[in-house]
Amino acid sequence: MFKNKFYIFSLIVGLVLALILVVAQFPTARPVAKNIPIVMVNEDQGPMGQKVADKLTDITKIGTGSQATTLKWTHKPTEKAVKQAMNQEKYYGAIVIPKDFTQKMRGVSKTGEPVQVEVLINQAKNATLANNVQVMLTGMVTKMSAGMGLTMLQQLQQNQVPLQMVNTEALTNPIVPKVSVQHSVKEKNSASSAYFQPLWMASLFATFLVFTAGKAVKIKQQRQLWQLRLGQIGFLTVTAAIVGVATTGLVTHILNYTYDDFGKIAIFSMIAAGAFMFIMFGLEMWLGFAALPIIALLMLFSAPLMQLAPEMIPAVYHDWLLPWLPIRFLLDGAKSIVYYQANLFNTNTFKLVVVGAVGLGLIFLSISKDWWLTKRRSTK
Repeated sequence: MFKNKFYIFSLIVGLVLALILVVAQFPTARPVAKNIPIVMVNEDQGPMGQKVADKLTDITKIGTGSQATTLKWTHKPTEKAVKQAMNQEKYYGAIVIPKDFTQKMRGVSKTGEPVQVEVLINQAKNATLANNVQVMLTGMVTKMSAGMGLTMLQQLQQNQVPLQMVNTEALTNPIVPKVSVQHSVKEKNSASSAYFQPLWMASLFATFLVFTAGKAVKIKQQRQLWQLRLGQIGFLTVTAAIVGVATTGLVTHILNYTYDDFGKIAIFSMIAAGAFMFIMFGLEMWLGFAALPIIALLMLFSAPLMQLAPEMIPAVYHDWLLPWLPIRFLLDGAKSIVYYQANLFNTNTFKLVVVGAVGLGLIFLSISKDWWLTKRRSTK
């Protein structure tokens, strides 16, 4: 039995597949966020505002060891500047210290009113990580508030201020965080990633069937080969348009997602489907049926993108694999359109166009290769 090479081959394939499937799960095994971009805005001109800003920005690590989450602080002059940056998907969160912070802090013991510090959360950038950032930032503010309240109480005691004249309850928590969510995903959770599997799988089966149908056509002249390929490209173009519109409609009516601009997301889906179909068909033209495992692996390794933020993906995966995954452009582009009202032709749209152009290039280059093989077989 073991003399048959297929038994040995099946063992090797099994081991290789096991390795690939384990590696594919590596990003989601122990995801830890590193260098999360956060903003500090201090609009207060007094000493207490600067003191709070310095204390908070000194915190760059949450947790211990290799599993610690790290923060990358940036300073902005105004809340408006932060919101503009969040519109461009640059930051996950921000802490805004108001203009009258010092003045209000000095009156907390008398008024009994805590001072609010705004925590801005850019939820659509990645809902999971943004929610974690919200917990971290509000926790940091609350912990710092308790420390400052204790310090203020001790100073009052040192100055022999009668405690009956002081609202000591207010000093236990003089600063409270006020959370403000920007670009909320409420009622649209996963509205962008809903296109991931439908468009990719539709593209895979469409190109496979077109490729298989083309293999059955007998070619005798180079002109016939050109006609066949152009016909296949035209069919895939029409199919991509139909699949893009149909997928958007199905997502809207079955999953009950409501889009501000149905036409924009539908056209973007058409472009994405076209890009996927052309690159898949181009690979099949050169690799034949061996392209199918490669396409399947691309989907397998793209799955973590649906739930993990880039800051949570291990460096090796992030630097070497992520830039080459075309599905990333679909997810990022759809997110920008759905949650940030980006233009149809945004950066990710152009990247998808490049992917499609590469696929078309592979298809046209394969014509010379296929014609050479046809002539070679006919001379034998």
